[in-house]
Amino acid sequence: MTVDFTYDDLEVGYGFDGPEVVITREMIAEFAAASFDHNPLHWDDKYMTETEFAGGKSFDDVIAHGLMTYAFMTRAMTDWLWPDNGEHRRLETRFRQPIYPGDTIRIRVEVASKRETRAAKWAVCQVTVTNQNGDMVATGDALAEILN
Repeated sequence: MTVDFTYDDLEVGYGFDGPEVVITREMIAEFAAASFDHNPLHWDDKYMTETEFAGGKSFDDVIAHGLMTYAFMTRAMTDWLWPDNGEHRRLETRFRQPIYPGDTIRIRVEVASKRETRAAKWAVCQVTVTNQNGDMVATGDALAEILN
């Protein structure tokens, strides 16, 4: 998704779509193996259907790792910035709803503000993740250092 731009070209309100991903049980299992996160939330159907969590919360199925969603959000930023436009410096994320196997998630990034310091030029971005129903499942505040 790389498009060459400069800091001066970049406008507040500029937005783009990141990856659209269909979440599968296989992806969740592979992420569990890669991250060493084998919490039963991510693989045990029986545990998920029989467990009542804090506040009476229950889930319909196993859920994807929050950090897997974070990785897709980061991918949107790095696809936009690398190799020549900038560096992805920070992402603060809030996970709003669970993501289930079979969900399709869509990443959207929008430039919320621009800032210049003596050391660098920055773009502050809002990152949103929605599912196939348009429900907001994660949000984040990202910081990009624009290099040109």
